[in-house]
Amino acid sequence: MTNPILDRRDFFGGTGLVALAALGGTPALAQTMAGGNVASGDEAILSEGMAHLAGVIGSFPSQFAALGAPATALDMAEGYRLFIRYLTIGIDQYVQYGDPAFPAFHQNTRDGVRKFAGDSPEQLYDGVSVSADHDYVITGDLRETALIEFTLYSGALRAGSTQRRLIASLTDETLKRGTDGSFTVHINRKGEGENAIRLEPDASSLLVRRYLRDPRKDRPRPLLIERVSAGPSFPPLKAEALSKAIVAAADFAMWNVKTWAKWVVERDRAVRINALGAFQDTGDIYTPAGHRYLSGYWRVPDDKALMISFKPPPEAYWSFVPMNFWMESFEWRFGNQVFASSFATPLSEDGYARFALASRDPGVKNFQWIETMGHNEGPMSLRLARYEGAMPDIRCELVPLRS
Repeated sequence: MTNPILDRRDFFGGTGLVALAALGGTPALAQTMAGGNVASGDEAILSEGMAHLAGVIGSFPSQFAALGAPATALDMAEGYRLFIRYLTIGIDQYVQYGDPAFPAFHQNTRDGVRKFAGDSPEQLYDGVSVSADHDYVITGDLRETALIEFTLYSGALRAGSTQRRLIASLTDETLKRGTDGSFTVHINRKGEGENAIRLEPDASSLLVRRYLRDPRKDRPRPLLIERVSAGPSFPPLKAEALSKAIVAAADFAMWNVKTWAKWVVERDRAVRINALGAFQDTGDIYTPAGHRYLSGYWRVPDDKALMISFKPPPEAYWSFVPMNFWMESFEWRFGNQVFASSFATPLSEDGYARFALASRDPGVKNFQWIETMGHNEGPMSLRLARYEGAMPDIRCELVPLRS
């Protein structure tokens, strides 16, 4: 069941122009185009939402300097782009796919282009709004999928949210599926059915993470979700609901830009330069269950390389991802080697993973070059999953590049 409030094809087609005319405070034009009348109360409500959006967008330049980004043209441009990307994510979450009575999956990260809050290139992130007022069924399969996790959360990543927490999860370790890899997951208030996840009263969203062996080639099939409990018929769009969604989308964008920049500055850059260490994770930042992270901040001039080595547990999934200041992975779609993982990185004969983070290939035997793509600093993370033992020791050493 896929029922976005306003489909992109409509948005950029004729009906979208009518909507834009009305939302932009030009009711006469909207009436002429649509051949109808616009209630003055609805016009005021919609204008208020659009004015809020315009105000948030207009205030971004004046707030940018306080975010603490490196003072380079590249980091500035990427910060402005991030705000636009987060605005599109907010539109998806609150305008397009925000009604848990009519669920449909959407992706915060998309096709290696749009990034969000420490994304991993090897993962697909499918999110959906849910509510304890309804029961749901998800269907899919594991073709071209190495690992999968369904995680249920409360709250939201925006200002004014109720308490965020990880409620429950289900992974491929216990997921029952057919011989062809197909599965059905039941999400309901009683926790009944095969592959069941119980909805707690404060449940608000479900995130499905799918891990790919090769994100450039693997193309998993779409997941489908359907509300199976009784509920309302699909309602006509109301001005008040749309205005609230527009406000929420704008606030989501600004809150997330500020929050993750503060995270990077205070938890990584101020504590660990060119080093990786553990951070406390209670689930309130929507991390997955069963994962542990080492994080830090890399700072590597063009004439240096950060040499990183560790011995990964044989049974664990792991990935190392350096990022720009805005917690976005680097461009990987066109063949650049910008991350390392248990799927993609061969180990040395002694069982160690070794990689060199640098602006150019240092040419050191047994060290895989990880490109920095014009950057000189940013956060970095090492994640481990499907593993319960001690975290491995990580060695990081900044060395001169050979001329």
